[in-house]
Amino acid sequence: MSWSDLIWLPPVMIAVAMVLGATGRHGAREVTRSIVHTFIALTLGVVIVGLVIHVVAQVFA
Repeated sequence: MSWSDLIWLPPVMIAVAMVLGATGRHGAREVTRSIVHTFIALTLGVVIVGLVIHVVAQVFA
């Protein structure tokens, strides 16, 4: 994955967070809070998986 591929990651994560965060929620405040929490969770998940893959690749390289 190159740096130019990483440019697409935040917009896709925002789109996914908006869909998942807004599903089943009522009220602007609740929807917004859910979208932010979902985006943070997705970001942490992507970073942690990326770090684990990097460490494993370094160990077996």
